[in-house]
Amino acid sequence: MKMRIAEIFVVEEFRPAQIQVNVDRSFGSLTPIWQAFAQGGEEAAGVRMFEPTLDLMQQTSPKYIRIDHIYDDDYYGVLKEKGNYDWSKLDETVADILAMGAKPFFSLSYMPAVVAEGKIGKPPQWQDWQELVRATVAHYSRDIEEVYYEVWNEPSLEWFGGWKMYGEKDYRILYQQAVLGAGTALNQNPGLKAFKIGGPAIPIMDPTWVRLLFDFCQAENLRLDFVSWHRYNFDPDVFVRDVYEVNILKDQPKYSQFKDIELLITEWGPNSEKDTVYSSNVAAAHAVVVIRKLLDKTKWLFTFEVKDGPNQGQDAWGLLSHQLVEGGVKEKPRYFLYDWLSDFEGSRLEVLGEGTQITGFSSSDNRTVNLILANYKPGGGSEETFPITFQGMKDGEYRLFEQKLFGQPQEREVTITGGKLELTQSLQPYEVVRVRLSRIN
Repeated sequence: MKMRIAEIFVVEEFRPAQIQVNVDRSFGSLTPIWQAFAQGGEEAAGVRMFEPTLDLMQQTSPKYIRIDHIYDDDYYGVLKEKGNYDWSKLDETVADILAMGAKPFFSLSYMPAVVAEGKIGKPPQWQDWQELVRATVAHYSRDIEEVYYEVWNEPSLEWFGGWKMYGEKDYRILYQQAVLGAGTALNQNPGLKAFKIGGPAIPIMDPTWVRLLFDFCQAENLRLDFVSWHRYNFDPDVFVRDVYEVNILKDQPKYSQFKDIELLITEWGPNSEKDTVYSSNVAAAHAVVVIRKLLDKTKWLFTFEVKDGPNQGQDAWGLLSHQLVEGGVKEKPRYFLYDWLSDFEGSRLEVLGEGTQITGFSSSDNRTVNLILANYKPGGGSEETFPITFQGMKDGEYRLFEQKLFGQPQEREVTITGGKLELTQSLQPYEVVRVRLSRIN
């Protein structure tokens, strides 16, 4: 498969990087918005798809794992006949998610045969859908706090239902009945743990869908705890524009009740199609830049996906290859990136001097300073050599650690005087480097 990087890009004046990390200036706590992952319905017939990934995924410190197809008869078989629930297969997947150290994020999809004709059909009796959601919330929010329930998955796509915001297959009614079911679960079980419910999980940001959902939830007095959508694009600025469009809406005075609503991108990556970039540094560098641009702008970014599906080769979307391919479960570049990022905690430090190609972010826990940088420009770039200055350091002895993705780590002791350390770094296109400064004694 030919590697596809991008299509059309705006030419801008080149700005060289001069990275300056101000260790004595922070933006408060660094929120790890990247510690969320999505998995498609890749393993039918109740296979424990996460079991081979547990040890590796634990190292990425995930907070949430999103799964769909939870009501699909070919996957978990939750409801074979009305009133008779079998959670056993879905419970196994949830147990594996918990074993990773994460919590489940449920995309409430698709229809069991006893609820609707066809997996993406409209229920003849909305009460059946409402009851299904009620039972789900009552079961999982009994013991797990802060579970997310997302109503459907990419509803506007024809192969996922072709739902509209009007007419016979009105997503707003699908959402309303799910919220009513969740509310009934809460009313019947006052001891349920706190949970969140929202949507619409559209395949790309569509402000019209969000506006109409806001209007409907206001008119019907419905809960809407988060707005969610998907985005696949090689240009990181597209992700920023999506957030900007939602913010324009929710900041309008008439939508004041949604002013602090959570924004979630529940699937994302450079390409919605299988692509060799997912087995290359391109996807890792792209992830660094998208995360950097969306820090403090979204609640969670759900990287798609944890592992490749069966019979997809090694160029599918996974951070890890499937256990049945040659070599078994194998880490791809994005996996190593998220492993690195698990060390980023504490305060988010001010980083100045990013350029056209070089960007990143930094954190400090008062003992260790971490910095990650990527050379990423959609459509290709060039090698760049640039200075890195750590400013506002406490004088003393430090251990300096530097490593490029798939490169050999370099470690040495340095003495900082005058509160400053100056380095020089060089990155090829799509290279990622981490720098760590740890105080000795």
